Amino acid sequence: MGPFGPYGRGGPHHGDLWIFPVITMVIFWVLLLIVIVVLIRFMTRRSRWNAQQAHQGGPGTAAGPGGWPGPPRWGPHAQAAPTAEQLLAERLARGDIEVDDYHRRLAALRGESAAPPPPTEPPAPPMPPEPPEPPPTP
Repeated sequence: MGPFGPYGRGGPHHGDLWIFPVITMVIFWVLLLIVIVVLIRFMTRRSRWNAQQAHQGGPGTAAGPGGWPGPPRWGPHAQAAPTAEQLLAERLARGDIEVDDYHRRLAALRGESAAPPPPTEPPAPPMPPEPPEPPPTP
């Protein structure tokens, strides 16, 4: 018996099946590389989407310095969605709607009657009465 086993093929651990561990190792490294590439692409696409939405004024507009997307919108640390009244106040603050429109919509949200909004300017003072006409002369 020689150094490579009884048939010159490397003994019981180095038979003709040496290719399977090599193939398995190659498959492992290829799959690991694919997982890493997919994770990197997912993370970069997500940050690009957040930056695009923040630029367009869409969801996630709380982007701060460095493009931080703001507080999470789901999960245990998610903040509650703003109420309709808060959104209406934000629209007024941005100048999207007028004050009269704001008061009308706010009354509708609260279920109040559509009473006229409070005046934005004080009313003009009443005009003094006109002097009476002089009596006709004979």
